[in-house]
Amino acid sequence: MSNVTITRTRSFLARLMPAAALSVALALGACAGNGLFDDLDQATPTGSAFSQALFKNYAYLARSYGAQTSMTSGTAFDSEGSMSLGDVSDNVADIANLFAQKALRAARGENVLPEPAPPSLDNASALRTRLLQALDQGRDKAPDAAARAQADFDCWVLNSTVPALGNSAAACQRSLNTSLTTLEHAVNPPPPPQAAAADYTVYFDFDSWTLTAEGLSVLTQAIDTARSGGQSTINIVGHTDTAGSASYNQALSLKRANVVKEVLVQMGARPEAIQVSGVGENDLAVQTGDGVREAKNRRAVVTLAP
Repeated sequence: MSNVTITRTRSFLARLMPAAALSVALALGACAGNGLFDDLDQATPTGSAFSQALFKNYAYLARSYGAQTSMTSGTAFDSEGSMSLGDVSDNVADIANLFAQKALRAARGENVLPEPAPPSLDNASALRTRLLQALDQGRDKAPDAAARAQADFDCWVLNSTVPALGNSAAACQRSLNTSLTTLEHAVNPPPPPQAAAADYTVYFDFDSWTLTAEGLSVLTQAIDTARSGGQSTINIVGHTDTAGSASYNQALSLKRANVVKEVLVQMGARPEAIQVSGVGENDLAVQTGDGVREAKNRRAVVTLAP
């Protein structure tokens, strides 16, 4: 086989597409006729969104072999000159014709399946099985992603049949790893990540349950997080320092928790999603003796939970 030099001038993967077997590709190429690429240029895709997307992928690939002429069919390909080939072999030219054939079938709305997996190609059979399973739902649910994954698979398989296109085959395989995963996620989206619990603390002046401006700012951050992060439960616990009697502090801590709830409801929180409690001078943030005023102990803690 002649040496083939490939120069890519596009960022789009120079994916060269599939074939059931190289002998089939050669046969198709040999009978393609001079009008094959004219038909491709004039085709108006019909059928499903998947068929139309598949036509677009295959048609691009059919033109991605350089402005050369098939030795068997005499058909020129790649009118845009996206890839330059040196001394073109029959194999490469006929692969281009095969892609044009598949594009035209897709344009007519026919059911075009991925190429068979060659036994010699590692992991091709398993990947084809995954692809077919995803295509069953993905053709309708995510037609663009489904067409891209099928095109990538065929590109990998066919390029692997031509030793000079080994680098292109490897590029198509890498693209398939991404496009197939994208299709599978579109068909069966993974569950959303679990929202993490988050704590927000507001502080109060001595013997007070009135929120400060700083406290209101903290509650605004809490409600914004609850809205965007998916947390559905808000737990508010009021606290005091050790100044005053235990019974008085128990009541004061509950007042602090309730005023926080009132403000959060005014900000848009659902009352039924909020749980309120007070623990008085128990569970101190800063350990002190009895009768000690400590600013960091005079607080209410808001916990957002899934």
